[in-house]
Amino acid sequence: MPYANRFDIELQGVFESREKDWRNGAVVYQVLVDRFAPAADLATKRHLYPAPRTLHAWDEVPGKGRYLPEYKLWSHELAFWGGDLASTAARLGYVQELGADVLYLNPIFPALTNHKYDALDYLQVSPEYGTRADVKTLAEDLHGRGMKLVLDGVFNHMGRNSALFQQAQADVNSPYRDWFVFGEQFAGGARCWWRAENLPELNLENPKVREHLYAAQHSVVRSYLRDGVDGWRLDVAFDIGFVFLDQLTRAAHQEKAGSLVVGEIANYPKEWFPSVDAVMHFALRHLTLRLANGLVDAPTY
Repeated sequence: MPYANRFDIELQGVFESREKDWRNGAVVYQVLVDRFAPAADLATKRHLYPAPRTLHAWDEVPGKGRYLPEYKLWSHELAFWGGDLASTAARLGYVQELGADVLYLNPIFPALTNHKYDALDYLQVSPEYGTRADVKTLAEDLHGRGMKLVLDGVFNHMGRNSALFQQAQADVNSPYRDWFVFGEQFAGGARCWWRAENLPELNLENPKVREHLYAAQHSVVRSYLRDGVDGWRLDVAFDIGFVFLDQLTRAAHQEKAGSLVVGEIANYPKEWFPSVDAVMHFALRHLTLRLANGLVDAPTY
């Protein structure tokens, strides 16, 4: 066989393999569970929204709140509308009709806020959303439709109200003390993400933290993949860095071949592979919008 023909066949095989990989070219639909669809049994779960949380009527328009220094949060971060995993599952037909291949959920871990980037316990689902069993059911339903499920992994930081942080802060001898970085030089007493005192950063240099998040068989990343989840979108992945992202991605692929790890990374994407499978390419989005608005000409783009 001539070399050129053999090369063409090998190249065709690469293209066909990429076409079969669901991670290439998938249409993703993002859902903030609390705001996507009203729960069918909201009256029975009002107790899950105690003060300072507020539960609003579904037709009420969200608005900007005021800063609450005692909680180190804004009041609009504590405003809820009551959606849950069951109500999301009931609308999958709508998502499928839009042509989506992947359902991506904003964080579903227990948290004080509505956005839930201040996780209290990664191994649990926020009770107003449902349970781990509901995640399994949702994944099965999506798979039956030929779709995938991706969760939001917030592994750079936790919430100040988490039991782990509270114990670590209160007791210098706590086994979780080294899960965070404490010091008088930090506002609020601990190193936090972008000075947001509600978001103390995890000490990823601690092997125990990495085991909990992704390295151990019972870890967060691995256990949710076994529950049927197909991948992870990693919050502020650029702060996690190349080495730990590479370890996390390898662990995910080992647990489930073909799973997706996409990082929230605004930097030039080439440098981040193969530490992650993909990046959220904000720079490209910014340039594309500027081109569309006539702020950048085509040759420059």
